[in-house]
Amino acid sequence: MAAGRLRTLLGVPVTALRWWRRTTTAPLAEQYLVLLALPATLSLSWLLGIGDGLGFSLAADSVTADGRTLLTAFTANYIHVSGRHLFDNLLNFWLTLFGLYPLVAIAGWERRFRRLTVSYLLVVPFVVAWVTLATLGQVTDQPSVGFSGIVAAFLGLLPVVLAAAGGELTDGRFDPAWSVVPFFASLAVVFAVPSVWYFPVQPLVAVGCGGAGLLAAGLLWWVEPPREISAAAQPLSADHRLALLIGTTVFVFGVVGALVIVPPGTNVWGHLTGYVVGFLLPYLGYVIAPAVRR
Repeated sequence: MAAGRLRTLLGVPVTALRWWRRTTTAPLAEQYLVLLALPATLSLSWLLGIGDGLGFSLAADSVTADGRTLLTAFTANYIHVSGRHLFDNLLNFWLTLFGLYPLVAIAGWERRFRRLTVSYLLVVPFVVAWVTLATLGQVTDQPSVGFSGIVAAFLGLLPVVLAAAGGELTDGRFDPAWSVVPFFASLAVVFAVPSVWYFPVQPLVAVGCGGAGLLAAGLLWWVEPPREISAAAQPLSADHRLALLIGTTVFVFGVVGALVIVPPGTNVWGHLTGYVVGFLLPYLGYVIAPAVRR
């Protein structure tokens, strides 16, 4: 009995990998670049100490104060000060992509995902640096480093792709615009629950985010209420159901782990920035813009 349970437990990673390969349509070259080459580059830079001196100084006057400051605003997002820091960020990155890729395939967002990935890797670092300087720069002049802001951007993409996948699986009965509701709900929780002292609880912002989520839900229901979703979802395959379940789980626990229950020293402002930008880019560009053009 014990041996059978052990074999079942040890077989879980293999079963999960087989499921992921069945439900993921990204080319192998892309998978290697995103899931292996990028983490390998981050790891190699840490092992070789290449990142020494490339952190973003929070003593800077502005992100564009000089050429070096602007450079480090970008490079800091790919630098790590410790193996534990690197491991945590890569683990969160892999878990987030594990939940994302099957949903991207279901939603048919492969090209959009590639464009967003390039944007996250090239644009998000500067926005994270700017917000971090404006917030934490008031309380410390320590350099800011880490890949977590970019990981948070991919986390922000999750609710949009979840909703888009839901729309595909229900023959368009579920509008991806509904993804704004869990997004605002998550922000309400983040601003209402204390995490670290330099990210204070802001009840008014929390109430505003909660109210915005309720208002958005009301407007969406009034414009185009989702009907017969349950009936449309009945024929869903086990693989698709699992993709939705894993994506939702990664989203919920990702928000909690990145923005609510965090260790001291975590750049919560940077995480929040990446999360918000990661949501807004696909939501405005691929959900709202096409709806406006109709």
